[in-house]
Amino acid sequence: MFHFIIIMMMCFFYIIQALIKNDVVDMLYIVLCLTAFILAFSRLATKNKWFTGILFLAGVFIHYIYGNEWLHLVDGITQNLALLSIILLAPMISLPLEGEGLIKTVVAKLDEWKENQRKSFFGVSSFMMMLAPILNMGAIRVVHGFVGKTPMESKLLSHAYIGGFTPAVVWSPFFASVGVVITMANIPYVTYMPIGILFSLIMVLAAIILFRPEKSEIAATREEPILESKQENSRDYVLLISFVLFLVLLLIGLEYLTKLPMLLLVSINCILIPFVWTLVRNKWGWMKVEMSRYKEQLISRSNIEISLFLSAGLFGNALMHTPITSSLGGAIIWASQWSVLLVTLLVVSFITMLALLGIHQIIAIPIIFPLLLVPEVDVTLFAAAFMCIFSWMFSSTLSPLNALNIIISSCVQTNGVRVGVIWNGKYFLAVFIAALGYVLLLNQL
Repeated sequence: MFHFIIIMMMCFFYIIQALIKNDVVDMLYIVLCLTAFILAFSRLATKNKWFTGILFLAGVFIHYIYGNEWLHLVDGITQNLALLSIILLAPMISLPLEGEGLIKTVVAKLDEWKENQRKSFFGVSSFMMMLAPILNMGAIRVVHGFVGKTPMESKLLSHAYIGGFTPAVVWSPFFASVGVVITMANIPYVTYMPIGILFSLIMVLAAIILFRPEKSEIAATREEPILESKQENSRDYVLLISFVLFLVLLLIGLEYLTKLPMLLLVSINCILIPFVWTLVRNKWGWMKVEMSRYKEQLISRSNIEISLFLSAGLFGNALMHTPITSSLGGAIIWASQWSVLLVTLLVVSFITMLALLGIHQIIAIPIIFPLLLVPEVDVTLFAAAFMCIFSWMFSSTLSPLNALNIIISSCVQTNGVRVGVIWNGKYFLAVFIAALGYVLLLNQL
Protein backbone atom coordinates (compact mmCIF):
# COMPACT_ATOMS: atom_id res chain seq x y z
CA MET A 1 0.00 0.00 0.00
CA PHE A 2 2.90 2.37 0.83
CA HIS A 3 4.34 1.80 -2.64
CA PHE A 4 1.02 2.70 -4.28
CA ILE A 5 0.64 5.84 -2.14
CA ILE A 6 4.14 7.05 -3.08
CA ILE A 7 3.42 6.53 -6.80
CA MET A 8 0.12 8.41 -6.64
CA MET A 9 1.63 11.21 -4.53
CA MET A 10 4.45 11.54 -7.08
CA CYS A 11 1.88 12.00 -9.87
CA PHE A 12 -0.18 14.35 -7.67
CA PHE A 13 2.87 16.51 -6.87
CA TYR A 14 3.74 16.64 -10.57
CA ILE A 15 0.37 18.35 -11.11
CA ILE A 16 0.68 20.56 -8.01
CA GLN A 17 4.20 21.82 -8.73
CA ALA A 18 3.17 22.67 -12.30
CA LEU A 19 0.34 24.83 -10.98
CA ILE A 20 2.00 26.24 -7.85
CA LYS A 21 5.56 27.54 -7.91
CA ASN A 22 6.96 26.97 -4.44
CA ASP A 23 10.42 25.88 -3.27
CA VAL A 24 9.04 23.54 -0.59
CA VAL A 25 6.70 21.87 -3.09
CA ASP A 26 9.60 21.48 -5.55
CA MET A 27 11.80 19.89 -2.87
CA LEU A 28 9.04 17.45 -1.79
CA TYR A 29 8.45 16.65 -5.46
CA ILE A 30 12.10 15.63 -5.95
CA VAL A 31 12.13 13.61 -2.71
CA LEU A 32 8.96 11.74 -3.76
CA CYS A 33 10.47 10.94 -7.17
CA LEU A 34 13.64 9.69 -5.52
CA THR A 35 11.61 7.54 -3.10
CA ALA A 36 9.50 6.14 -5.93
CA PHE A 37 12.67 5.27 -7.85
CA ILE A 38 14.18 3.42 -4.88
CA LEU A 39 10.97 1.45 -4.24
CA ALA A 40 10.57 0.51 -7.92
CA PHE A 41 14.29 -0.27 -8.31
CA SER A 42 14.18 -2.70 -5.38
CA ARG A 43 11.52 -4.77 -7.17
CA LEU A 44 13.30 -5.06 -10.53
CA ALA A 45 14.91 -8.15 -12.02
CA THR A 46 18.72 -8.19 -11.88
CA LYS A 47 19.19 -7.25 -15.57
CA ASN A 48 16.93 -4.21 -15.27
CA LYS A 49 18.61 -3.21 -12.01
CA TRP A 50 21.95 -3.10 -13.79
CA PHE A 51 20.62 -0.98 -16.65
CA THR A 52 18.63 1.59 -14.65
CA GLY A 53 21.20 1.62 -11.85
CA ILE A 54 24.00 2.50 -14.27
CA LEU A 55 21.87 5.29 -15.79
CA PHE A 56 21.12 6.70 -12.33
CA LEU A 57 24.67 6.52 -10.98
CA ALA A 58 26.19 7.84 -14.21
CA GLY A 59 23.84 10.84 -14.07
CA VAL A 60 24.75 11.55 -10.44
CA PHE A 61 28.48 11.19 -11.22
CA ILE A 62 28.33 13.59 -14.18
CA HIS A 63 26.43 16.14 -12.08
CA TYR A 64 29.07 15.77 -9.34
CA ILE A 65 31.91 16.34 -11.79
CA TYR A 66 30.26 19.55 -12.92
CA GLY A 67 29.97 20.85 -9.35
CA ASN A 68 26.42 19.96 -8.28
CA GLU A 69 25.71 19.02 -4.66
CA TRP A 70 22.90 17.53 -2.52
CA LEU A 71 19.56 17.40 -4.33
CA HIS A 72 21.18 19.00 -7.38
CA LEU A 73 22.99 15.69 -7.87
CA VAL A 74 19.65 14.29 -9.05
CA ASP A 75 18.75 17.23 -11.30
CA GLY A 76 16.63 15.87 -14.12
CA ILE A 77 15.02 13.03 -12.17
CA THR A 78 11.70 14.86 -12.63
CA GLN A 79 12.38 15.63 -16.30
CA ASN A 80 10.23 12.76 -17.62
CA LEU A 81 7.51 12.91 -14.97
CA ALA A 82 5.05 14.48 -17.42
CA LEU A 83 5.28 11.36 -19.54
CA LEU A 84 5.55 8.88 -16.69
CA SER A 85 2.47 10.34 -15.04
CA ILE A 86 0.41 9.67 -18.18
CA ILE A 87 1.67 6.09 -18.46
CA LEU A 88 0.75 5.44 -14.83
CA LEU A 89 -2.62 7.22 -14.83
CA ALA A 90 -3.90 6.47 -18.37
CA PRO A 91 -5.42 3.04 -17.52
CA MET A 92 -7.96 4.83 -15.31
CA ILE A 93 -9.44 6.70 -18.24
CA SER A 94 -10.63 3.43 -19.80
CA LEU A 95 -12.72 2.55 -16.74
CA PRO A 96 -15.82 4.47 -17.93
CA LEU A 97 -15.66 2.50 -21.20
CA GLU A 98 -15.61 -0.79 -19.31
CA GLY A 99 -18.29 0.37 -16.90
CA GLU A 100 -20.64 1.21 -19.79
CA GLY A 101 -19.98 -2.13 -21.49
CA LEU A 102 -18.63 -0.55 -24.68
CA ILE A 103 -15.51 -2.71 -24.81
CA LYS A 104 -17.57 -5.91 -24.37
CA THR A 105 -19.58 -5.01 -27.48
CA VAL A 106 -16.47 -4.75 -29.63
CA VAL A 107 -15.05 -7.98 -28.21
CA ALA A 108 -18.30 -9.81 -28.99
CA LYS A 109 -18.08 -8.69 -32.62
CA LEU A 110 -14.45 -9.80 -32.87
CA ASP A 111 -15.42 -13.20 -31.46
CA GLU A 112 -18.10 -13.46 -34.14
CA TRP A 113 -15.50 -12.77 -36.86
CA LYS A 114 -12.82 -15.08 -35.45
CA GLU A 115 -13.06 -17.60 -38.33
CA ASN A 116 -12.68 -14.90 -40.99
CA GLN A 117 -9.03 -13.74 -41.23
CA ARG A 118 -9.84 -10.63 -43.28
CA LYS A 119 -12.56 -9.39 -40.96
CA SER A 120 -10.51 -10.32 -37.91
CA PHE A 121 -7.59 -8.24 -39.21
CA PHE A 122 -9.73 -5.18 -39.84
CA GLY A 123 -11.64 -5.71 -36.59
CA VAL A 124 -8.54 -6.01 -34.39
CA SER A 125 -6.81 -3.11 -36.19
CA SER A 126 -9.85 -0.89 -35.78
CA PHE A 127 -10.26 -1.84 -32.11
CA MET A 128 -6.60 -1.04 -31.52
CA MET A 129 -6.94 2.22 -33.43
CA MET A 130 -9.81 3.32 -31.18
CA LEU A 131 -8.12 2.46 -27.88
CA ALA A 132 -4.45 3.31 -28.61
CA PRO A 133 -4.89 7.12 -28.70
CA ILE A 134 -6.06 7.16 -25.07
CA LEU A 135 -4.55 4.00 -23.53
CA ASN A 136 -1.06 4.17 -25.05
CA MET A 137 0.71 0.79 -24.77
CA GLY A 138 -1.98 -0.32 -22.36
CA ALA A 139 -4.19 -0.70 -25.44
CA ILE A 140 -2.08 -3.65 -26.62
CA ARG A 141 -2.55 -5.45 -23.31
CA VAL A 142 -6.29 -4.71 -23.31
CA VAL A 143 -6.87 -5.81 -26.91
CA HIS A 144 -4.71 -8.93 -26.63
CA GLY A 145 -6.46 -9.91 -23.43
CA PHE A 146 -9.67 -10.13 -25.46
CA VAL A 147 -8.45 -11.38 -28.85
CA GLY A 148 -5.30 -13.33 -27.97
CA LYS A 149 -7.14 -16.64 -28.07
CA THR A 150 -8.62 -16.11 -31.53
CA PRO A 151 -7.35 -18.41 -34.33
CA MET A 152 -5.52 -15.52 -36.09
CA GLU A 153 -2.01 -16.58 -37.07
CA SER A 154 0.80 -14.79 -35.24
CA LYS A 155 2.09 -12.93 -38.30
CA LEU A 156 -1.34 -11.51 -39.14
CA LEU A 157 -1.94 -10.60 -35.50
CA SER A 158 1.35 -8.65 -35.45
CA HIS A 159 0.21 -6.84 -38.64
CA ALA A 160 -3.06 -5.90 -36.93
CA TYR A 161 -1.35 -4.68 -33.76
CA ILE A 162 1.32 -2.64 -35.53
CA GLY A 163 -1.01 -1.31 -38.23
CA GLY A 164 -3.57 -0.27 -35.62
CA PHE A 165 -1.19 1.04 -32.97
CA THR A 166 1.67 2.90 -34.66
CA PRO A 167 -0.43 5.66 -36.30
CA ALA A 168 -1.46 6.88 -32.83
CA VAL A 169 2.21 7.34 -31.85
CA VAL A 170 2.59 10.24 -34.32
CA TRP A 171 -0.55 12.19 -33.40
CA SER A 172 -2.07 11.35 -30.00
CA PRO A 173 -1.35 13.74 -27.10
CA PHE A 174 -1.46 10.70 -24.78
CA PHE A 175 1.86 9.52 -26.24
CA ALA A 176 5.26 10.63 -24.98
CA SER A 177 6.50 10.97 -28.55
CA VAL A 178 4.04 13.81 -29.19
CA GLY A 179 3.79 15.27 -25.69
CA VAL A 180 7.52 15.54 -25.01
CA VAL A 181 8.39 17.00 -28.41
CA ILE A 182 5.63 19.64 -28.56
CA THR A 183 6.50 20.63 -24.99
CA MET A 184 10.16 21.07 -25.93
CA ALA A 185 9.15 22.91 -29.11
CA ASN A 186 6.79 25.12 -27.08
CA ILE A 187 4.01 24.80 -29.66
CA PRO A 188 0.29 24.21 -28.90
CA TYR A 189 -0.95 20.71 -29.61
CA VAL A 190 -3.71 22.06 -31.85
CA THR A 191 -0.99 23.48 -34.13
CA TYR A 192 0.75 20.13 -34.49
CA MET A 193 -2.39 17.96 -34.57
CA PRO A 194 -3.19 18.33 -38.34
CA ILE A 195 0.41 17.39 -39.17
CA GLY A 196 0.26 14.25 -37.03
CA ILE A 197 -3.23 13.16 -38.11
CA LEU A 198 -2.48 13.56 -41.83
CA PHE A 199 0.63 11.37 -41.60
CA SER A 200 -1.20 8.83 -39.43
CA LEU A 201 -3.76 8.48 -42.24
CA ILE A 202 -0.89 7.79 -44.64
CA MET A 203 0.31 5.08 -42.24
CA VAL A 204 -3.18 3.56 -42.02
CA LEU A 205 -3.39 3.46 -45.82
CA ALA A 206 0.03 1.79 -46.03
CA ALA A 207 -1.03 -0.83 -43.45
CA ILE A 208 -4.25 -1.61 -45.34
CA ILE A 209 -2.46 -1.98 -48.67
CA LEU A 210 0.42 -4.08 -47.34
CA PHE A 211 -1.23 -6.15 -44.60
CA ARG A 212 -4.85 -6.92 -45.50
CA PRO A 213 -5.51 -10.63 -46.14
CA GLU A 214 -6.99 -11.71 -49.42
CA LYS A 215 -10.76 -12.15 -49.47
CA SER A 216 -11.44 -15.89 -49.46
CA GLU A 217 -14.28 -17.39 -51.43
CA ILE A 218 -15.90 -18.67 -48.25
CA ALA A 219 -15.74 -15.26 -46.66
CA ALA A 220 -17.07 -13.61 -49.78
CA THR A 221 -20.17 -15.79 -49.97
CA ARG A 222 -20.88 -16.15 -46.25
CA GLU A 223 -23.88 -14.18 -45.14
CA GLU A 224 -23.74 -12.02 -42.06
CA PRO A 225 -25.81 -13.30 -39.17
CA ILE A 226 -28.76 -11.14 -38.21
CA LEU A 227 -28.31 -9.85 -34.70
CA GLU A 228 -31.19 -8.64 -32.62
CA SER A 229 -28.94 -6.19 -30.85
CA LYS A 230 -27.43 -4.76 -34.03
CA GLN A 231 -28.82 -1.30 -33.37
CA GLU A 232 -27.53 -1.36 -29.79
CA ASN A 233 -24.10 -2.48 -30.99
CA SER A 234 -23.97 0.39 -33.47
CA ARG A 235 -24.77 2.77 -30.63
CA ASP A 236 -21.86 1.37 -28.60
CA TYR A 237 -19.44 1.81 -31.51
CA VAL A 238 -20.56 5.42 -31.94
CA LEU A 239 -20.19 6.04 -28.20
CA LEU A 240 -16.68 4.55 -28.18
CA ILE A 241 -15.51 6.70 -31.10
CA SER A 242 -17.29 9.72 -29.63
CA PHE A 243 -15.49 9.21 -26.32
CA VAL A 244 -12.08 9.33 -28.02
CA LEU A 245 -13.05 12.40 -30.05
CA PHE A 246 -14.48 14.05 -26.94
CA LEU A 247 -11.21 13.56 -25.06
CA VAL A 248 -9.11 15.01 -27.88
CA LEU A 249 -11.43 18.02 -28.35
CA LEU A 250 -11.62 18.56 -24.58
CA LEU A 251 -7.83 18.62 -24.33
CA ILE A 252 -7.55 21.04 -27.26
CA GLY A 253 -10.15 23.34 -25.68
CA LEU A 254 -8.51 23.22 -22.26
CA GLU A 255 -5.09 23.90 -23.75
CA TYR A 256 -6.48 26.96 -25.56
CA LEU A 257 -8.28 28.29 -22.48
CA THR A 258 -5.72 27.54 -19.76
CA LYS A 259 -2.44 27.75 -21.72
CA LEU A 260 -1.25 24.80 -19.64
CA PRO A 261 1.06 22.12 -21.16
CA MET A 262 -0.76 19.31 -22.95
CA LEU A 263 0.89 16.55 -20.91
CA LEU A 264 -0.27 18.20 -17.70
CA LEU A 265 -3.84 18.44 -18.99
CA VAL A 266 -3.80 14.78 -20.01
CA SER A 267 -2.72 13.71 -16.51
CA ILE A 268 -5.40 15.86 -14.86
CA ASN A 269 -8.12 14.42 -17.11
CA CYS A 270 -6.97 10.85 -16.44
CA ILE A 271 -8.07 11.50 -12.84
CA LEU A 272 -11.04 13.83 -13.33
CA ILE A 273 -12.96 11.98 -16.06
CA PRO A 274 -13.27 8.64 -14.19
CA PHE A 275 -14.22 10.59 -11.03
CA VAL A 276 -16.92 12.62 -12.81
CA TRP A 277 -18.29 9.48 -14.54
CA THR A 278 -18.46 7.62 -11.21
CA LEU A 279 -20.20 10.58 -9.60
CA VAL A 280 -22.77 10.94 -12.40
CA ARG A 281 -23.44 7.20 -12.79
CA ASN A 282 -23.27 6.53 -9.02
CA LYS A 283 -21.05 3.46 -9.47
CA TRP A 284 -18.87 3.85 -6.40
CA GLY A 285 -18.98 0.14 -5.53
CA TRP A 286 -17.95 -0.93 -9.03
CA MET A 287 -15.22 1.73 -9.16
CA LYS A 288 -13.84 0.61 -5.77
CA VAL A 289 -13.34 -2.92 -7.12
CA GLU A 290 -11.72 -1.63 -10.33
CA MET A 291 -9.42 0.72 -8.43
CA SER A 292 -8.29 -2.16 -6.24
CA ARG A 293 -7.41 -4.10 -9.40
CA TYR A 294 -5.70 -1.00 -10.83
CA LYS A 295 -3.61 -0.66 -7.65
CA GLU A 296 -2.36 -4.25 -7.90
CA GLN A 297 -1.48 -3.87 -11.57
CA LEU A 298 0.26 -0.54 -10.97
CA ILE A 299 2.47 -1.95 -8.22
CA SER A 300 3.35 -5.16 -10.09
CA ARG A 301 3.71 -3.92 -13.69
CA SER A 302 5.03 -0.36 -13.51
CA ASN A 303 8.37 -0.74 -11.74
CA ILE A 304 10.46 -0.86 -14.91
CA GLU A 305 8.71 2.23 -16.34
CA ILE A 306 9.21 4.19 -13.11
CA SER A 307 12.88 3.19 -12.78
CA LEU A 308 13.65 3.74 -16.45
CA PHE A 309 11.98 7.10 -16.93
CA LEU A 310 13.27 8.62 -13.70
CA SER A 311 16.86 7.41 -14.22
CA ALA A 312 16.73 8.31 -17.94
CA GLY A 313 15.64 11.83 -17.10
CA LEU A 314 18.54 12.20 -14.67
CA PHE A 315 21.05 10.73 -17.13
CA GLY A 316 19.76 12.75 -20.10
CA ASN A 317 19.86 15.98 -18.10
CA ALA A 318 23.46 15.25 -17.06
CA LEU A 319 24.52 14.47 -20.63
CA MET A 320 23.48 17.95 -21.73
CA HIS A 321 26.56 19.24 -19.85
CA THR A 322 29.01 16.96 -21.70
CA PRO A 323 30.85 17.37 -25.06
CA ILE A 324 28.65 14.71 -26.71
CA THR A 325 26.07 17.34 -27.60
CA SER A 326 28.61 19.53 -29.41
CA SER A 327 29.90 16.56 -31.46
CA LEU A 328 26.37 15.52 -32.43
CA GLY A 329 25.48 19.14 -33.14
CA GLY A 330 28.43 19.43 -35.50
CA ALA A 331 27.28 16.34 -37.43
CA ILE A 332 23.76 17.76 -37.77
CA ILE A 333 25.08 21.12 -39.01
CA TRP A 334 27.25 19.33 -41.58
CA ALA A 335 24.29 17.24 -42.79
CA SER A 336 22.05 20.32 -43.07
CA GLN A 337 24.51 21.90 -45.49
CA TRP A 338 23.67 19.13 -47.95
CA SER A 339 19.98 18.37 -47.53
CA VAL A 340 17.17 18.18 -44.99
CA LEU A 341 16.80 14.55 -46.11
CA LEU A 342 20.34 13.82 -44.89
CA VAL A 343 19.45 15.45 -41.55
CA THR A 344 16.36 13.23 -41.34
CA LEU A 345 18.38 10.14 -42.15
CA LEU A 346 20.97 11.07 -39.51
CA VAL A 347 18.32 11.71 -36.82
CA VAL A 348 16.35 8.53 -37.53
CA SER A 349 19.55 6.45 -37.71
CA PHE A 350 20.98 7.92 -34.49
CA ILE A 351 17.80 7.40 -32.45
CA THR A 352 17.23 3.91 -33.91
CA MET A 353 20.84 2.90 -33.25
CA LEU A 354 20.53 3.98 -29.62
CA ALA A 355 17.21 2.12 -29.33
CA LEU A 356 18.84 -1.03 -30.69
CA LEU A 357 21.44 -0.66 -27.90
CA GLY A 358 18.63 -0.42 -25.35
CA ILE A 359 18.82 3.37 -24.85
CA HIS A 360 15.29 4.74 -24.68
CA GLN A 361 14.03 7.57 -26.88
CA ILE A 362 13.29 9.57 -23.74
CA ILE A 363 17.07 9.93 -23.41
CA ALA A 364 17.89 10.52 -27.08
CA ILE A 365 15.14 12.95 -28.11
CA PRO A 366 15.79 15.65 -25.47
CA ILE A 367 19.44 15.62 -26.53
CA ILE A 368 18.95 15.77 -30.29
CA PHE A 369 15.86 18.00 -30.63
CA PRO A 370 17.45 21.25 -29.37
CA LEU A 371 20.35 20.68 -31.78
CA LEU A 372 17.93 20.82 -34.71
CA LEU A 373 16.78 24.32 -33.73
CA VAL A 374 20.12 26.14 -33.82
CA PRO A 375 20.39 28.89 -36.49
CA GLU A 376 23.04 26.95 -38.45
CA VAL A 377 20.58 24.10 -39.18
CA ASP A 378 18.14 24.98 -41.95
CA VAL A 379 15.19 22.96 -40.62
CA THR A 380 11.81 24.45 -39.70
CA LEU A 381 10.31 23.90 -36.26
CA PHE A 382 7.52 21.64 -37.55
CA ALA A 383 9.92 19.58 -39.68
CA ALA A 384 12.21 19.10 -36.66
CA ALA A 385 9.28 18.15 -34.40
CA PHE A 386 7.87 15.62 -36.87
CA MET A 387 11.35 14.22 -37.51
CA CYS A 388 11.79 13.40 -33.82
CA ILE A 389 8.24 12.10 -33.33
CA PHE A 390 8.55 9.80 -36.35
CA SER A 391 11.99 8.60 -35.19
CA TRP A 392 10.45 7.73 -31.82
CA MET A 393 7.73 5.62 -33.45
CA PHE A 394 10.11 4.02 -35.97
CA SER A 395 12.83 3.04 -33.48
CA SER A 396 10.51 1.94 -30.68
CA THR A 397 8.78 -0.60 -32.93
CA LEU A 398 11.92 -1.92 -34.62
CA SER A 399 14.14 -2.33 -31.55
CA PRO A 400 13.81 -5.72 -29.78
CA LEU A 401 14.95 -3.96 -26.58
CA ASN A 402 12.14 -1.41 -26.59
CA ALA A 403 8.97 -1.91 -24.53
CA LEU A 404 6.61 -1.59 -27.53
CA ASN A 405 8.42 -4.26 -29.53
CA ILE A 406 8.72 -6.47 -26.44
CA ILE A 407 4.99 -6.28 -25.67
CA ILE A 408 3.92 -7.10 -29.23
CA SER A 409 6.50 -9.90 -29.54
CA SER A 410 5.35 -11.50 -26.32
CA CYS A 411 1.71 -11.27 -27.45
CA VAL A 412 2.38 -13.06 -30.76
CA GLN A 413 4.95 -15.37 -29.11
CA THR A 414 7.98 -14.77 -31.29
CA ASN A 415 11.21 -12.73 -31.19
CA GLY A 416 11.45 -8.97 -31.66
CA VAL A 417 13.57 -9.09 -34.82
CA ARG A 418 10.97 -11.21 -36.59
CA VAL A 419 8.15 -8.90 -35.54
CA GLY A 420 9.92 -5.63 -36.32
CA VAL A 421 11.96 -6.46 -39.40
CA ILE A 422 10.97 -9.76 -41.05
CA TRP A 423 7.17 -9.63 -40.71
CA ASN A 424 6.61 -5.87 -40.77
CA GLY A 425 9.77 -4.52 -42.42
CA LYS A 426 8.03 -3.59 -45.68
CA TYR A 427 5.53 -1.48 -43.74
CA PHE A 428 8.27 0.45 -41.94
CA LEU A 429 10.20 0.91 -45.19
CA ALA A 430 7.07 2.33 -46.83
CA VAL A 431 6.30 4.77 -43.99
CA PHE A 432 9.98 5.78 -43.81
CA ILE A 433 9.97 6.74 -47.50
CA ALA A 434 6.68 8.59 -46.93
CA ALA A 435 8.23 10.38 -43.93
CA LEU A 436 11.14 11.65 -46.04
CA GLY A 437 8.69 13.25 -48.46
CA TYR A 438 6.65 14.59 -45.57
CA VAL A 439 9.69 16.26 -44.00
CA LEU A 440 10.49 17.92 -47.33
CA LEU A 441 6.95 19.30 -47.42
CA LEU A 442 7.03 20.49 -43.80
CA ASN A 443 10.37 22.19 -44.33
CA GLN A 444 8.68 24.49 -46.84
CA LEU A 445 6.17 25.74 -44.24
